[in-house]
Amino acid sequence: MSTVKRFAAPLVALIRLHLVAIVVVAALLLIYTLFGFFAVPRIARAQLQSYATEQMHRQVSVGEIRFNPFALDASVAGLALREADGSPVVGFRHLYVNAELASIWQRAVVLKEVELSAPDVDVIVAKDGTVNLAKLAPESKAESAEEPTSLPRVRIDRLDIRDGRIGFTDNTHTQPFTAVVAPIKFTLTNFKTDANYENAYDFSGSTLAGERLEWVGAFTVQPLGSSGRFRVQDLKAATVDSYAKDMLPFQLASGSATLAGNYRLAMTPALGFEATLPLLQVRELSVKERQAKSAPVTLPEVDIHEIALSYEKQDVGMKRIDVKGAHIDVAVEPDGSISLMRLFGEESSASPQVATPATSSAPAAGDSAPEDAQSESDEWRVHADTIQLSEATVVAEDRSVEPVAKFDLSPIALTVNGWSTDASAKVQVDADVTIDKKAKLLGKGDVQLEPLAAQLAVELTDFELPAIQPYLNEATAMTLHSGRLGAKGDVSYAAEPESAPPMKFKGEVRVADLRTTDQLVNEDFVKWRSLSVTGIDFSMNPDKLDINRIVARQPYGKVVIAQDTTLNVTKVLSPPGTSTPDTQPSKTEQPETAQSAREAGDTKQASEPMFPVRIKSIQFIDGSANFADYSIEPSFATGILELNGTVTGLSSDPSSRAKVKLDGKVDKYAPVDIGGEVNLLSAAVYTDLAMNFRNMELTTFNPYSGKFAGYNISKGKLSTELKYLVQDRKLDASHHIVIDNLEFGDKTDSKDAAPIPLKLAVALLKDRQGIIDLNLPVSGTLDDPEFRLGPIIWKAVLNLLTKIVTAPFAALGALIGGGEEMQFVDFDAGKAELPVAQTEKLNKLASALIERPQLKLSVPLTVVSAQDSEAIARAALKEKLPPDTSAEPPNNDAAKRQRMAVLEKVYKEVAKSAPAYPPETQSEKGIDVDARLKFLDQSLLDRFKPDDAALTALAQKRARAVQDTLLANTELSPERVFITAERSEGKTQSEQVRMELKLE
Repeated sequence: MSTVKRFAAPLVALIRLHLVAIVVVAALLLIYTLFGFFAVPRIARAQLQSYATEQMHRQVSVGEIRFNPFALDASVAGLALREADGSPVVGFRHLYVNAELASIWQRAVVLKEVELSAPDVDVIVAKDGTVNLAKLAPESKAESAEEPTSLPRVRIDRLDIRDGRIGFTDNTHTQPFTAVVAPIKFTLTNFKTDANYENAYDFSGSTLAGERLEWVGAFTVQPLGSSGRFRVQDLKAATVDSYAKDMLPFQLASGSATLAGNYRLAMTPALGFEATLPLLQVRELSVKERQAKSAPVTLPEVDIHEIALSYEKQDVGMKRIDVKGAHIDVAVEPDGSISLMRLFGEESSASPQVATPATSSAPAAGDSAPEDAQSESDEWRVHADTIQLSEATVVAEDRSVEPVAKFDLSPIALTVNGWSTDASAKVQVDADVTIDKKAKLLGKGDVQLEPLAAQLAVELTDFELPAIQPYLNEATAMTLHSGRLGAKGDVSYAAEPESAPPMKFKGEVRVADLRTTDQLVNEDFVKWRSLSVTGIDFSMNPDKLDINRIVARQPYGKVVIAQDTTLNVTKVLSPPGTSTPDTQPSKTEQPETAQSAREAGDTKQASEPMFPVRIKSIQFIDGSANFADYSIEPSFATGILELNGTVTGLSSDPSSRAKVKLDGKVDKYAPVDIGGEVNLLSAAVYTDLAMNFRNMELTTFNPYSGKFAGYNISKGKLSTELKYLVQDRKLDASHHIVIDNLEFGDKTDSKDAAPIPLKLAVALLKDRQGIIDLNLPVSGTLDDPEFRLGPIIWKAVLNLLTKIVTAPFAALGALIGGGEEMQFVDFDAGKAELPVAQTEKLNKLASALIERPQLKLSVPLTVVSAQDSEAIARAALKEKLPPDTSAEPPNNDAAKRQRMAVLEKVYKEVAKSAPAYPPETQSEKGIDVDARLKFLDQSLLDRFKPDDAALTALAQKRARAVQDTLLANTELSPERVFITAERSEGKTQSEQVRMELKLE
């Protein structure tokens, strides 16, 4: 028994010990169970509420908290953290955490599962830029000088967040920005904080606007980094605009974007970020001014392919950018501004700026200098291999002109290769633009943006010129009805040097079917079937314009002088509302004004050399022109037709000589040809031209004839040979004018008619074949301020005619070697017989009259009454005297008395009585023989003087003598020599009676 007791005692003690242990364990287990199930939730709730209230100064409400000490899981059925004013901050519907005992031996926080349901976070950015969530962290009372500790080891097999919500409000904007992302889903598996361990995650979320974010990948905690895939779907432009409203001067009115790609983020040892996006899609994007109703820019489809972003390289590269169906409305406003520039806030530059965190907390200028320097040195490079614009439309308006000019550029196809933000980068451009549904503009070549330089091959076809009518209205009074412009060539431009940027163009320009009308009279002004300018070689700096050939087919122009004598060309090419400048200075000011103008022109020419121009050939094919003058009544009109020819070797070089050869017709039947050499661009230096006009109907010029000549023209033809030679501004011109069968019609009442007997002038000039042949030389210097060719020629003609009509017999005598004396016939006093010399003179006059068949000669009845009467009386007295009576006066007393006796005898015979001497012939000394001889002689002469009829008869005899002598030449028609009916007093010339003939 004792033995049993001895062996049983240790057993009992052992059992007792086990029982104690069991009791202790049970008690501990009970305590653990009670503490875990009941105490832990209470303590957790109290600690949460205490921390939120005392440390965070927030309100917190916590739902049921459960903890299973055996499963090591905990759950919280709802939590809401609010600001002191009750606004929500953070909350969730349910949180479940399941830990594992492995945390003990693994010396890490090992969580098997974490589930968070319906988390709700409100992120609020205050006006001062602070974030509400940042204030949840407790304020540090002292800065720790200890080294940062390593991260604790954490293991989470799975973390699930479901039905989450994130609200975001940014009050730094003028209007607060709000956004909500819900529901949010986030999954994290096998999370570890071990070095270089990649933790897989999956995040997705949506906004109330239907935008969706998907983010799948892995991240490492040590070092902090991440890589994965992301996708943003249907990101609304309105969302971006709402957030960036204060930063964007324009409004993103509509549109959405979808993008997806891969990324890599590394935080140590330096920030590194790389992303690749296979495709970024933007749909139905529209941009407009804020508060505007319509969007001037719409982009229906934008696809950006293969985007690569590198933070380390500061590089953004894109393989291809496709823009399809873009529509842009752009306008030049009446004030000259461009409507699209308003999208970039040009008009709001003076408005007050809204303070933002960025501006309010901006550092001082001195503090920002290093950052500015760094930003300048670390510029990002953005580049795209290809940018392609297709099916685009640009509607351009110019509202600064009236009516508004509008151009519809659609479709537009543009390809840009090699675009980059590099300053020296060159891009290759290939453009195809349709203008107003008809014209085509093609351009291809290289462009450098900074400094601007371009080398392009361009081609424009079928551009309808009436589209530029609003611009013509600004500068002309011309209507452009039709015309198609085409151009093809190579263009190059360089913006440097800035003082004289070089520009070049090589190619050709063509304009077809051009037609313009003069708005003043609504008639054709300038038109042509086609104008081609080929072989153009144009450059600036150095200046040069070389043209190989210009061909004008069926060109036409019209020059009109209006009723107020203004020229239509001047009016048409003057801006509307401007008066035509007076080109005729007053007589007192004209020389000085013209001289000063010429000197100013010379000074300008010396300081600004003429732009060098060379044109190899200009060809006119079937050209025409019309001229009308409404300043005279009736109006005048004529035209040039079938104008053909060439001008070769045209140049602005003063030593050059262009050869001119043109021919045409005036009014269909009058041939015209122009030929010679001229420097058309420096005509004052050298001109040698000959212009021939043949067979022109003079009746065409009736309006001018009626106005300036005083007669209409009934018939006649004109031919001219004009030659102009200018050398070193000195003119030597000749005008050979031939008029055939000129006949005047009715006389007009023109006040401007030349004050000369024009018909007489014509009769003097017209030969027996009806031809007038004139040579008018004109010379002068172009430096003469009063030199104008037209007035000089008219003055020469008028001087010639005046000279002819004022000295007609001189002009007539020039035909047969006579002179002005042919106008006079001299007779011996009292006689009608022609002296021999006068007969010879009349014979010459007859020959001259035969050469001028339209001339008529008037022979006047001419006497000198006193001289002729005395001559007749003396002849009658001589007949009464004895034949042996001496004609010499007696020189002694005996002879005197003898003659007195003879005269007394004759007196008694004639008077039938003795002479009754006056008393003064008798003196105390006796008879005064001399006085009585004088009395007898004068008394007899008075008795023998002829009466008026006798003098008229003498005049008639003389006229008939002249007429008979002239008509002795049978070629002279009798009806051309007239004897006037009225007797006229002639003049005495060398004691002879002079008859003055008159031409009509």
